[in-house]
Amino acid sequence: MRVEKQRWAAALLAVTASLLTACAAAVYLVDPFFHYRAPDPEGEVWFDQRAQGAGLLRSQTYETILMGSSLAANYRPFWFDVFYETSTVKITFPNGGFGEFGQALAYANTRQDVRRVIFGLDPNLLSRSPAEAPDQLPGYLYDDSPWNDGQYLLNKDALFRSAYTVLKKAQGETQTLQDAFVWDGNVSFNREEALGGYDRPETREPPKPADYFQDNCAANLREVTGWLEKYPDTQFIFYFSPYSILFWDKMDLLGETEAVFAMLDQAAETLLEYDNAELQFFMDDLEVITNLDNYADHIHVAGRVTYRMAEAMNTGVYRLTAENRRERLDALREFVVNYDYEAIFTPSPGA
Repeated sequence: MRVEKQRWAAALLAVTASLLTACAAAVYLVDPFFHYRAPDPEGEVWFDQRAQGAGLLRSQTYETILMGSSLAANYRPFWFDVFYETSTVKITFPNGGFGEFGQALAYANTRQDVRRVIFGLDPNLLSRSPAEAPDQLPGYLYDDSPWNDGQYLLNKDALFRSAYTVLKKAQGETQTLQDAFVWDGNVSFNREEALGGYDRPETREPPKPADYFQDNCAANLREVTGWLEKYPDTQFIFYFSPYSILFWDKMDLLGETEAVFAMLDQAAETLLEYDNAELQFFMDDLEVITNLDNYADHIHVAGRVTYRMAEAMNTGVYRLTAENRRERLDALREFVVNYDYEAIFTPSPGA
């Protein structure tokens, strides 16, 4: 009986070892997260911005990093290569937390000489409580320790992703490196889509106090200013995307307009104290924000607009400074406070 149990245990161990070896071999050969090999610039399968972002930081040559949430996904890195005469990698985390971006930035600085970071400073993320921010980065991918490779090679998700990658490549469903995680070709940007993607509050809430977001914003800014202090020789270009007029309708109904402007002022005042920080403010481009044909919902803007923003960043036209901050924020506040929001939802005569 003992001999039979030993044989059974040995067979089980052998089968287990064979399966683990097969799993590791499959993940290593396919390498869906680009841990060992660089992606093919002409066509890869892109599906996980957090996991594959580590592979991009590990494998690419760059001196500029474009970072941000889904609002930054519709930028192409080569735009900045041209406009800033640089080499760029794009790292985007949907609904990303500032801690996640900081972890990715720290890893990037172990791989390359990062001279410039272009970061989408999303007001929705600034106002969020840090306790609610996601912390989903696979940390074992964001370091160079070979001892962590087992978590990748013997990973069920990585194995499934390997099979998915092989299948999609066989079907020819790939995107170039420049189009990695770009999604503006998969949705329509027009007034109907913008309104359809906007969940308008049904009732009007009492006005919130101006300091409603102050504590959350301060906590998030501490993470950001930590980057500025840790990397004093790196130029940080923070840009505020042009949220549509529907966003301001939402803030009006939620009673948060004054709180948002106080938060924007708080962020600008804090960041402009640093010599290595620059602010690009697109939120007051009235031509863009009032044209709902530029949007897929109340904040996500089309690639044709992100191109214009990228092109304008190095010109200084949209730059927010200590000298013009008050004037521009006050002008935008005056515009959105007095905007006729109901006209957006009122059918035009004859429609």
